[in-house]
Amino acid sequence: MIAPEYSTIGPIGTVIAQTLQAEGIDPAPLFSKAGIDVTGLSDPRVRMPADSFKKLLELIEETSSDPAIGLTIARFIHPTTFYSLGIAMYCSDTLGQYLDRFIKYYRVVTTNNRLEGKVDADGIYHLRAISSTNQTFPGSREDGIASFVTTILRLALHHELPLISVKLARPTPTGVEGLYEKFFRCSIEFNAEHTELAFQADMLEEELTSANPELAEMYEQLTIEYLDKIDRLDFPSRVTNELIRLLPTGVSAKEKVAEALNISTRTLYNKLEASGTTYRQVLDTTRQQLAEQYIHQGIPIYEIAYLIGFSDTANFSRAFKKWAGVSPMGYRNSILSETQD
Repeated sequence: MIAPEYSTIGPIGTVIAQTLQAEGIDPAPLFSKAGIDVTGLSDPRVRMPADSFKKLLELIEETSSDPAIGLTIARFIHPTTFYSLGIAMYCSDTLGQYLDRFIKYYRVVTTNNRLEGKVDADGIYHLRAISSTNQTFPGSREDGIASFVTTILRLALHHELPLISVKLARPTPTGVEGLYEKFFRCSIEFNAEHTELAFQADMLEEELTSANPELAEMYEQLTIEYLDKIDRLDFPSRVTNELIRLLPTGVSAKEKVAEALNISTRTLYNKLEASGTTYRQVLDTTRQQLAEQYIHQGIPIYEIAYLIGFSDTANFSRAFKKWAGVSPMGYRNSILSETQD
């Protein structure tokens, strides 16, 4: 399983590939340019990193003749797209329970954004998708979120979901607004702060004909186990991200990293051990990767030492030679030699 901090479950990629194929577009080159292996995406243990997923959507928007391809993607969505979570949801007793599970375990689908469900004073239920990253994704992502959620809710109910309104956190598409109104069958607001579906809260009480408490419980447990695996594999990347932020300030102590992650030092140790690594290994790997990156950028050696948390150049040089087998200057010279060749 690949578990970068921000990622999307592989089968979503399969759905996108099916959408492209239906349009007569070979998905393999687009996925390859985005750095995603299209052949393994049906495996829910495979996850697409946020950077690659963003690039894929950009390429799709450039290539496809469908001006609202984010809506078209929903045609190929199925409850099993979301692995065990989809089945646990589908077997829920009511629509409210269905959505509670969806919100609680939404990280199965993606960690690029989170879901939030609230009932307002007028008895309207608002289901919002709130971004978790600073990245700006193409508009097709927001279309896709709103369309696939609408589709799976229609599948769960076995009838139309009477939406009151839809908000999309994307620019207004030119000349195709009618496609959105036709799909959602309600008023659409573009350029919204968050993507959101709104409907009467009393819909949450509707019983689902697919209810099966035993299956729902079993597949919910599988979902919990799946997320536990993601969390174990993802934790070192969270530590790395904090180190990247803290090292230029001269901070590398495990206590400060643990504090930044809102956990104890002991928990930090235990989580890293469960992921098959140690704090020292993560620290050294992060420092080496940053140092090599900075050397490639031509930053002076003395400056690199401080940027990655060393008090002086001598200590940095000794550590770098231990990591890479050569001194920082030797590494820089090898890069220059390769460039000249």
